This record gives sequence, structure tokens and C-alpha cells, in this order.
Amino acid sequence: MTFGEKLQKLRKEAGMSQEELAARLDVSRQAVSKWERDSGYPETEKIVRMGKLFHVTMDYLLNEDTPDSPGTAPAGPAQAAGTPVPEVPACPVSRETAEGFLLYQKRKLRKIALAAGGMSGSLALSFTFTDTAQLLFMLIWIAAAVLLLSVRLGGDPYRRLRQGPLQLDESARAYLDAACTEMTGRLQALTLTGAALTAAGLLFCPLLFPPPEAGAANLLALSAGMVMAGAGIFLCIYAGGLLRACRLLLPNEEFCRK
Repeated sequence: MTFGEKLQKLRKEAGMSQEELAARLDVSRQAVSKWERDSGYPETEKIVRMGKLFHVTMDYLLNEDTPDSPGTAPAGPAQAAGTPVPEVPACPVSRETAEGFLLYQKRKLRKIALAAGGMSGSLALSFTFTDTAQLLFMLIWIAAAVLLLSVRLGGDPYRRLRQGPLQLDESARAYLDAACTEMTGRLQALTLTGAALTAAGLLFCPLLFPPPEAGAANLLALSAGMVMAGAGIFLCIYAGGLLRACRLLLPNEEFCRK
């Protein structure tokens, strides 16, 4: 079997689509499709991750002379080949790493939330037909695009924390227990508030003054609704993202201990 045939077979046996495998490997679906057609080979780092993901050896993936045994389980999986299953090593997490991760998430989420909230809230300016309002509208969208691009180009130095089991040391566990316990209630309240503001801005405000009854008042209600929705989107992205970041580490630690 060729590399592409083995990859396609392992992916289907794992119940994954090409999109899901691409997301796991941080590549495009087109790249996975190209590998499965034997039109190209992935980088060594991607092959290592495939081996860990499907619990097979690199030798099985790269050696095209390895056939499947007839009438038995595929020889590719490490269990059938008689070789030990490669274990995904736990990533050690210190208190400094945990603090740095949460600080990084705050900065990244703040940029994303400002961009999304600003773009949504600036739609209020579209109901004001003046040159100044339209110029301000375009400037806000340009600034939002710059923020999103800076997040994209900045990379993710903590990607490894999302790719496998974690091993927290005592200081990191104590810090996360205290920090996440303190923030969880507030972040949940902010997320719910953001959802309520978004719903009110998009659904309730436009109904206050139906267009046939009050033209100017309706435009004012629509503008206020867009501002409320922008604020709500900011809270949902920022607070909701921090809540997920807090919950990312501790469940992994529970899994690692089990």
C-alpha cells in the first residue's frame, strides 16, 4: 500500500473526514486530499503527529512494502504489528506557563473581541447618511481588519497545550484552581450579559418603532441596537473565550491523573 492509501484507510477507520484530519494537523483539506492521492508528502512533523493520532509507527506509514495481512486486522496499527503503541507525551506545565497562557489569551481575545464588536457596532453609522459617519465607518472596519490580521500573524506559542494531555506541577495547579475559581463566576455573568445585549440589540430594538410609524425614531432604535449588539459580541467573545481558556487546562489535568 502507498502512503496515501494507508492514510486514507486509517482516517476512515478512525471515522474522520478530511476536514477533521486537516484541523487536527493544522493544514488545509486540500493538503490532506493531495497526500491521499499520493500527489505529495507531508512534513516529518506532520507524519509524527499522524503516527500519534492513529497509533501507528512511522515505519508503517512510510514503508510502502508493508501489506495488510489477509483475514486479520491491518498490520499498520502498532497492536497488530506487535510493536508498542507510541504514547503521546504529556506536556509539562509550570505556573509561569499557565500565567503566560492566560495572559496571551487575554490579549488575543481582546483584539478579536474589539474587532468583531467594533465592526458590529459601527453598523450604527450606516444609518447616518453623512460623509463623516461613512468615513468613520470605514476607519473602524480598517482598524478591525488590522487587529484580526495581527492576531493571525502573531502565531500561537501555546499551541502544544491544545494538542495532548498536560502535566501540571503543584504551583501551576494551585494557581489555576485559585485564578479560575475566582474568574469563572464573573466570566459566566459577562458572557450571559453579552448574549442578552446581542439579542436585545438585534431582535428587540428594531421592533420598538416599526418603519411605517416613525422613520427617524426607527433609525435611532436600529442604531442603538447595533451599538448594543457590538457591546454584547465583545463580551461574548472576550469573556466566553477566557472561560474556555480557564477550562482548557484543568480537564486535561483530570484526564492525565486518571
